[in-house]
Order: sequence, then structure tokens, then C-alpha cells
Amino acid sequence: MRQRILLAAAHVLRERGFAETTTKEIARVAGVSEGSIYNHFPHKTALIAATMAELTSGIREAMSRLLAQAGANTVAENLGGIVEAQIRFLTELLPIVGPTLGNHQLRDWLREGGPAPGAAVPSGPVLGHAGLIAYLEAEQRAGRLDAEARPPYLATALAGAALEYAFLTLLTRTDVIGSVARLPADAAEYARDVVQTVLAGNT
Repeated sequence: MRQRILLAAAHVLRERGFAETTTKEIARVAGVSEGSIYNHFPHKTALIAATMAELTSGIREAMSRLLAQAGANTVAENLGGIVEAQIRFLTELLPIVGPTLGNHQLRDWLREGGPAPGAAVPSGPVLGHAGLIAYLEAEQRAGRLDAEARPPYLATALAGAALEYAFLTLLTRTDVIGSVARLPADAAEYARDVVQTVLAGNT
């Protein structure tokens, strides 16, 4: 039943966003009583935190694979894979967390660590950024990335490129992305091209 509740919560989060998700609606979608939710989660915050952990598991796995690929394939191939994974993840995540940015209480809660307050490094996008830096630094030590390259800024450029493409995908027609933004409609092709552009002169 716990997994059923988590799947229902993920569905409601996608449909309503973080701020408008209620345990009543989650229970309705899961086909359980609202009270039964609390047999598995002590409060709504714990349920939302567990659901977000489920939703972010894919990008965490992609980042783990990237770190394990240091020294294998080419740097461009490895980064193309993670940028494509980031685009898929952000396209799913942005509609969920968008309302959070306008809710000061929720935003502050997340900035302070969310379900794990007081953590030295709060969970969230900073962990993915740190993982990308770690990969780039490993490739730099192996001589596969220019010694003068600055991994924190390369990581920002790549993550920012993924975020921009996710925004375009969510808010712009495919034909307009091609004709006005002059970018490919295929996320994999975009990821390859943007990595080549960002890495130019750094490998």
C-alpha cells in the first residue's frame, strides 16, 4: 500500500503542483482512506519528501553512472547522456515545483534542508551540481579535460542548458523551438550539440 500511496502522490504532484497537493486528493487517487496514509507516513511533509525522493531517483542513478564513466567513452558522450537525463528529469519536475518558488514558506523549508533540516549540505539541485563538478574534475585529472577549464562553470553551463531546453519544451510549440530558437526538437540531439559547444576548447 505504501508504494500505491507514493504513486498516487506523484500523480497528484504532477497534476496540481507542490503547493496544491493534499492528502485528501492523494487518498482519493490511491483508493485508500485519508487516515490510512498516516499508517505509512507520520505527516504530509514526510509523504511529500518520500515522493520527491522517488521522483528524483532516476537523475541520481544517471549521475552515479556518469561518475562511474570517468575515463571511459569520451567526455562529450558521457556529458551528452547526463544532459539528456537532466532534460527529461526537469521536464517532469518543473511543473511540480514551479509553485514552490512563489511560496516563501515552502521555499525556505526546502532551502533549509526540507525533510532533513540542519544537514551540512541540504538536498536539492546543489547535489547534482556537485556531482557534475566531481565528474569534470576527475576527467581533468585524467588529462581528458583542459587543465585551464573551470569545472564549476562548465557544470553551470551544462545544467543551465538543460534547464533552458526543459522550459522551452514545456512552454513552446515544437515548430517554434525549431524556427525561432533554432534548436532541434530531439532532446538527445540537442544534448550532444550543446555539450560540443560548451566543451569547445576545453578537451
